[in-house]
Amino acid sequence: MKKNAILGIFLSLFCFFALSSSFAQGLPFVLGAVLETGSGLLESNNYGSGIVRTTPFVGVWIDGIGFARVGISTGSREIDSTGFSEELKRLDFSAQVGFSAIGPQRPYIAGSYVRSKAYSPSSDIEWNELGLGIGHRFSLSPFAAIVVEAEHRWIMKHYDRIQRLNISGTRLQMNFGLMAHVL
Repeated sequence: MKKNAILGIFLSLFCFFALSSSFAQGLPFVLGAVLETGSGLLESNNYGSGIVRTTPFVGVWIDGIGFARVGISTGSREIDSTGFSEELKRLDFSAQVGFSAIGPQRPYIAGSYVRSKAYSPSSDIEWNELGLGIGHRFSLSPFAAIVVEAEHRWIMKHYDRIQRLNISGTRLQMNFGLMAHVL
């Protein structure tokens, strides 16, 4: 019990000094969200064009060098499988890193990873998505910007127990987002 109390105090002090130090140094923490639209294999396991997901994110953006961000997206939809309707709930965790090799206010190269999970009363489905693309940040003010990205996504092979299908494929994806610097 005493070890947990000491560890709690140590972690609290560390978090306090880390946050105050990052504020004093002006580290660029960002909050935002991206609307992901795609053409190819979509969230409904069909090929076509449409909205894939909306992903709120938090991250660090160092102008002229690059960024790292993580996001979580949730959603649900009704599916009709073999004559009965069922609700499918989604939880997607995404991580993206980008690198600007040619300087600030220039396009950047980005790589992304998405871990998707779909839950229903009859079965659960999990799969991974990997992406590679380019993007650009358009500043609206010193505190806000619009993000536009284009990437190619690879959806790793997985088995959908509800539709009884092996699924894998690719899609071209456009991400449109808005972000704000919080510090």
